[in-house]
Amino acid sequence: MWFLVSVVKGSRHYEPDSPIGNRVLICDTSELVISGRASYSNSYRFEGRIGNESYVVGEFSGTPTPELLVGKFLAMAKQMGAVTAGVETATV
Repeated sequence: MWFLVSVVKGSRHYEPDSPIGNRVLICDTSELVISGRASYSNSYRFEGRIGNESYVVGEFSGTPTPELLVGKFLAMAKQMGAVTAGVETATV
């Protein structure tokens, strides 16, 4: 099962200027976490992490708008059947 949560400052998945609101997807049956990350090449990507290994799940070149990125992240969460945990302003 997947959970959509927001992380707090101090988490390794926290970004001060996160365009997706520091939302992450966590899996309860593995250590896989999917989060958003700004890339050094002027792009943004959704990244899956297991321990110290990372995998690109989706990449958006240029400077995509926060609205586009939130929409894409929430659509991915919905496709995965994620359950919203905690207080969430957007629906899945």
